[in-house]
This record gives sequence, structure tokens and C-alpha cells, in this order.
Amino acid sequence: MALAADRRRVLVLFEPGRGGGAALEEARELALAQPTALTVVCVAPRAISGARCGNSALDFNRAVADDAAKDLDEACGRLAAAGVGAEYQLLIDGAGPSLEQFAAAGEFELVLLPARRRPLLGPTHPAAPRLARVGAIGIRVVDSRRRGARVPADY
Repeated sequence: MALAADRRRVLVLFEPGRGGGAALEEARELALAQPTALTVVCVAPRAISGARCGNSALDFNRAVADDAAKDLDEACGRLAAAGVGAEYQLLIDGAGPSLEQFAAAGEFELVLLPARRRPLLGPTHPAAPRLARVGAIGIRVVDSRRRGARVPADY
């Protein structure tokens, strides 16, 4: 068995849909090809609530976090069915580390992001430019239509 120091550290952002599935499949292939310390995260967005915002967003935020936790369970089930072990982490937007802070603290070598298709922009992910500023982390946006697509050179 390989020591933790001999393993490539890979972070996967899982989101529901074809892009998230493609990112998990890419992670599975990487883990099966070479020793990999795989970490899968889901990010739960939070709505702001306050005295001037009307109704409290606490129940809404709880429901969104519960859905993100279910997405994380789905990712766990997919990888476990393929015989791939990973660590799993739910990140709450604005309450704890951001995706960028989590990636930097974990000293990941590669981050896999699910592609989001936007007219005239092609497959990209809004977190890619922020992650590119973290440091020496490789970023790969995985397109379900063209798996393994790399981020444009300016990231």
C-alpha cells in the first residue's frame, strides 16, 4: 500500500447533473490509474437573512445544506460502487472555508470542476479563476460532452 506522501492529492467539486457525474468519473479513473488521495466536496450556497430582509432564511439554508449533503452521499455511493475510497466534505458558503481556502489548506495538486455550459463562453466553471489564484494547483474543468477538457490557458 502506498504511503500518503506517495499519493497524488485530488479535489473534486461535485454538483448534481452531467458535469458533476463526469468530474466524478474522471476522479475515479485517476484513482484507479495511480495512488490518489481523493477528496470530494459539495458547496451549499447560503441566502442572507436579516432584519430588513423580511422572512428568515434559516429554514431555506438548512434545506439547501441538506440537499447538498444528499448530493455528497450520492457521490460517495458512486465512488464506493467503483471501489474507490475518498474523503467527503460539505462546505457551507460564507460559513467556514471557501472552496479556494479549502483547496489551499489541503495542498491539492489537482482540482476537478464540473463544466457549466454558457452561450458563447463554452464549458467553464465560475470557481476556476478564483482557484487559479490559489497557487500551484492544476485545474481541470471536466465537460460531460468532451471529458478531460482542460481549462483555457488563462486560468
